[in-house]
Amino acid sequence: MKSTAVKWQNSEAKKILDQHLLNEVPRSPQRIYASMVIMREFHSTAVLTTEGQILDVEMVRSGFNHDKLVSRVVLQKRKQIAPERRTGRAFYRARKEEDGCDYMNEMCGKCPDCLIYGFAATKGEGAQRSRVLTDTGFAIRSYEGMQRSITLNAIQDTTAGGISGSAFAEREHIRPQVFFPTVETLVDVTPAEFIYVLRNILTTTRYGGESNRQGSVQNHPVALFFGRGELLSNLALTQHVYDRLYEQVGEQIDEFPLNRSDVEEAIRDTITKQSEQAYFPIRLYKGEELQSFLTSVRDLWRNEEECEAWQTELEKDHQVYLQNLK
Repeated sequence: MKSTAVKWQNSEAKKILDQHLLNEVPRSPQRIYASMVIMREFHSTAVLTTEGQILDVEMVRSGFNHDKLVSRVVLQKRKQIAPERRTGRAFYRARKEEDGCDYMNEMCGKCPDCLIYGFAATKGEGAQRSRVLTDTGFAIRSYEGMQRSITLNAIQDTTAGGISGSAFAEREHIRPQVFFPTVETLVDVTPAEFIYVLRNILTTTRYGGESNRQGSVQNHPVALFFGRGELLSNLALTQHVYDRLYEQVGEQIDEFPLNRSDVEEAIRDTITKQSEQAYFPIRLYKGEELQSFLTSVRDLWRNEEECEAWQTELEKDHQVYLQNLK
């Protein structure tokens, strides 16, 4: 069925974002928060290590009601943001053939990546604080139930058929169907900036080390909320979700892969309850409201003309901001 093209300015997504976000990038903090609750589901094995062969883990409480100590695999904050930034930079580069921005040598200070995710001066003066707040993500299940060690073999390419040689390394991986409930929060962004970051999250599909061969991930949006502050940390979110799932399956929670729909429902229940207990008003979008928002965004991205329209608005937002800094 052919969908009817909706103009960016008249889209449902734009109308919702206009209600809650700023119409220009502020020079001083306004503390207008927009948070995306994302369930990161790994569809393949993945290497989540900072150094060496051992997975990054932390000893934490399993939940709030069931508070035994467990070792949880962690998805470091930089391992979430870095691939998403690279996705955004590639997207922007396709539009601007030469962006003149180099992570290692000289950040331009003018592109969406610099102005939203922030940068430190590499040459000359100037820096920009990130308006994307993130935190380390924690797996729901314990380390023991979701890791496996994979042996790496050398291949002798001079032998007919490529016979495997002796093992030369062993590295720990997480198994497929591991979930990391996470929240990414944007501060003082415009609607066009929000769409830019959301697109980076939803179109990034590889995380962790050796991502050209593994680390396949699907980021599922579970909720979206706006307010004057952050609601809860990634660790607290995971612990609340653990409590809810434990009530359903008991000790088996660490024995078998979790059901995606059960995890999503536990996350929604947690966010709903926490928003009701917040000390500031929160506008929460979930269920049908969220799906309607995402449908509007999907239609926007699939329409070349209107995709160009929001990118043009994004450029104007940043041009005005840079002009005001002078």
